[in-house]
Amino acid sequence: MRVLFASAEVAPFAKTGGLGDVCGALPQALRKLGHEITVFSPFYREARVYCERRDIPLENLGQGLLSWGTISGEFRVLRATMPGSDVPILFIENDTLFDRPGLYWGRDDGVDDNLERFTFFCRAVITVAERIGLSFDLVHAHDWQTALLPIYLRSALRGTDSFRATSSIYTIHNLNYQGRYGADRFPVLGLDDRFWSPAALEYFGDLVLMKGGIVFADRVTTVSPTYALEIQTPEFGAGFDGLLRSRADSLTGILNGIDVEEWNPASDPHLASPFHADDLKGKVACKRALRKEAGLAPTPRAPVLAAISRLVEQKGFDLLVPLIPRIVAAGFQIVILGTGEHELESALAGYEETFPGQVRVWTRFDTPLAHRIIAGSDAIVIPSRYEPCGLNQLYSFRYGTVPLVRLTGGLADTVTPWDGSNASVATGFGFEHASSAALWQSILVSRTAWSDRRLWRRIQKNGMRKDFSWDASAAEYDRLYRSTRL
Repeated sequence: MRVLFASAEVAPFAKTGGLGDVCGALPQALRKLGHEITVFSPFYREARVYCERRDIPLENLGQGLLSWGTISGEFRVLRATMPGSDVPILFIENDTLFDRPGLYWGRDDGVDDNLERFTFFCRAVITVAERIGLSFDLVHAHDWQTALLPIYLRSALRGTDSFRATSSIYTIHNLNYQGRYGADRFPVLGLDDRFWSPAALEYFGDLVLMKGGIVFADRVTTVSPTYALEIQTPEFGAGFDGLLRSRADSLTGILNGIDVEEWNPASDPHLASPFHADDLKGKVACKRALRKEAGLAPTPRAPVLAAISRLVEQKGFDLLVPLIPRIVAAGFQIVILGTGEHELESALAGYEETFPGQVRVWTRFDTPLAHRIIAGSDAIVIPSRYEPCGLNQLYSFRYGTVPLVRLTGGLADTVTPWDGSNASVATGFGFEHASSAALWQSILVSRTAWSDRRLWRRIQKNGMRKDFSWDASAAEYDRLYRSTRL
């Protein structure tokens, strides 16, 4: 099939998190299955710098002017190729909108103009396809930033040759980020008034782009089977549980995969020593190197517990941080990498000062360091209040680092918690209730298991032999693509 794949983030060119990783890897996996994938993304400053530093050639496919309502702007189309594949990526360049520090910043005066930015991007995608003679069987849009594409396919824009017989799939990566704006911003979209109704984009007087994507796409997906069920409930539905239940027959949860070449302890260039499931000596060297880098006391019998995440309530750090004194007292050393809420950052800095040689916190984004932390730690804690899929537990499996997770969303789909009698299949530890008490009990269970070296090694190797490559996930998308018809 000829597929237009549109995302606000595409790794390695520009990303802030999992969305970019998924939209960088999935198109290449789908290409291997025979689909003709064309990726579209904004040409951010981050993407420009990436291409310049690596001498990635950019072909100028032309320029144009977009104008609708009171909005107009010029754009240029730059073509590159996804690294390591023949998948083309078409960048939409407009320096006024996209040449900024960060991907989602508003104007310098503090006004949020992301609605204008991504409306421009979506309209440019449709215009570019028409001008350079591309036609598509399917549009695959991701998250609120590209939710307008399924909507535009139901509008007068469908009449173009490129999209006359095009179906659409809309993937929700995180339901809580919805693209919500005041009703006065609706004219920005350039849509007929019929789209301003409770049956379309209006939600209790607000404009919500994600709602439109859910309503107008032919099929809706999200990034794990359990999350697909959870978002149909009031607890996890973020106000859209009823809408999603109404689309249950068209809603599918497909688990994300990971890049098993990038996350491979046998060949990872960031590590002190390579290792694999049949020989874990290199992991011991990685742990020793991590202790040195983190300034932790050289205590061989102490397990190292890692956390790598945004430091926000969604990720459950408000459950974890108060437990740090007890975790240290239980014999763990702790390493944390992430940035987020000021209160959590400050609390963690205080514990680092209180427990020198036992707690180390890095408040930054650092991919090579993340590799070293995962390789050198014994366990990783992921106490998320909700987690659409989660990738860190999948990376950790590859590196023999045992995940300790709240059993929600993709964490529940990927981690088999040890229950005292299932060592042959257990891959980690888990708890159900979003409370510090439940998390603490799970930590104690993991500490007991750590003391049994044979048991711990079994759990490690169970996880290391799991296959979370994109092959299985891409096969599910392939089946979905082929079943999606107008």
